[in-house]
Parts: sequence; C-alpha cells; structure tokens
Amino acid sequence: MKTWLFASASLLTLLFSHLAAAEGWGTIKGQFVVEGKIFPPEALAIQRPGPIRAIPNQKLVVGPHGELQNVCLWLTVPRGQSYPQPHPSYAETANDEVEIKLKDYLFQPYLIFIRTSQKAKFKNMDPVGHNIKTSGFANPPGPGIVPKGGQWVQSFTQEERTPCPVMSTVYPWMEAFLLIRESPYAAISDERGDFELTHVPAGTWTFHFWHASAGYIPEIKLLGHVQNHHHGEYEIEVFADEVTDLGKIAISARRFQ
Repeated sequence: MKTWLFASASLLTLLFSHLAAAEGWGTIKGQFVVEGKIFPPEALAIQRPGPIRAIPNQKLVVGPHGELQNVCLWLTVPRGQSYPQPHPSYAETANDEVEIKLKDYLFQPYLIFIRTSQKAKFKNMDPVGHNIKTSGFANPPGPGIVPKGGQWVQSFTQEERTPCPVMSTVYPWMEAFLLIRESPYAAISDERGDFELTHVPAGTWTFHFWHASAGYIPEIKLLGHVQNHHHGEYEIEVFADEVTDLGKIAISARRFQ
C-alpha cells in the first residue's frame, strides 16, 4: 500500500512539473503612438532660484511620428484573486531601491514603477532643499523635506489602484507619478513609445492602460481593430517561449485634448 501511495505521489509530482513546464513564459512588446494631430504643451517659463528658465512640460511627451512616452500598463486580476506567481528572475530586483532624482527642478523620471516590496529613493541633486509629498490613497503621504544634496528612502507597502501623484509643495510645476503595484508585471513606454515586458506566464491576461494626460485609456486601435473599455482594460494572450508583438497601439489624439 505504501509503495502504491509513493508511486502515485511521484506520478502526480511528475505530472504537475510537466504541466508547469508546459505553461512556460513569454514576452509582450509594443509601441504606443498618437493617431491624429496633437499639440503637446509648451515648455513652462518659470522663476527658479536664479534667472527665468524654460522647464519642459513632462505630462505629454510625443515624438515626431506620434511616439507616446509614459504610457503605463499593468497586469490586473479580479478582486479576491491572487496574481500569477512571477518568474524567478524577478526575485533579483524584489528588494531594490528605485531612484527618483530631483534634478533641474523636475522629478526624473516623470513616471516611476515601484513594487510594494521595493523602496523609493528620492535623491536631491538641486542646489536647494525640496519639500515633496505623495498623494496616494493606500499609503501615507511623504517623504517631506529632502535637503540639498540629501536623499530620502521610503516604502510603499500597499498597492495603489492608479498611479499616484508626487509633487513639490514649493514649486508647483514639479510633478511625477508613482505606479505602485504588488506584481512585477508592469511596464512604461519610453521616448520611442516602446515597451517590453518579459517572463510573463503563458495565458490570457488583463492589463490596464493609463496615461497622465488621459487617465485610463478607454479606446485603442490594436492589431488593426478598435477596442473599447471605460477602465482601460485589455486582454493580451501570451504564448510560451514566444514574443507577443502588439505592434503599434494607436490612441486617438482627441483623448489628450
């Protein structure tokens, strides 16, 4: 009897290990572009300590061919369900400090992805101190004063439903957003509008699409088809050992007016 139970357990272990291996991991990539004519906001002429200078407006950054920077997407699951187990490679960065520079009277970068297991390090590289605060719903505000040449390290242990603002209480143009998620499956488009998300479990997953100038993106053109969802939720199918290339993901310019 014991021999049979041991053999059965071994077979089950072997079966489930084969199933896990068969599921595998894939990659998602794509490029966000604006479709139609768009007029990004002009640089801001502001009075900093010293002469008046032009500060780039980071909220809407569009390339010469419509490449849209700072679109973020993140994997979501129904309330009460657990996120998929992440690929082991994500353990290497699970406890990292994610650096946010206070430089040239701007937050750099403008949109930052941070996991709840990580910490944010606000590093002041300006010749003055900064007083900054976050405005999330699930995490306490902070960090407060970051002195000249100093830094502040802060944890955000709870997910925020949408990216939460970070702002200066002294310089009103200083603004950024923190995308705070438990799961590592999130990405932000770069200056070319490109993003890539690696080691995603095979299967069909729902992702939120969001941009600071539009909020949830309720309509996109994906693989030649228009898709709509008022909370910017879109399904993406991932195949083991393959790259799911979404190509150009077009967002109408009217969403940014």
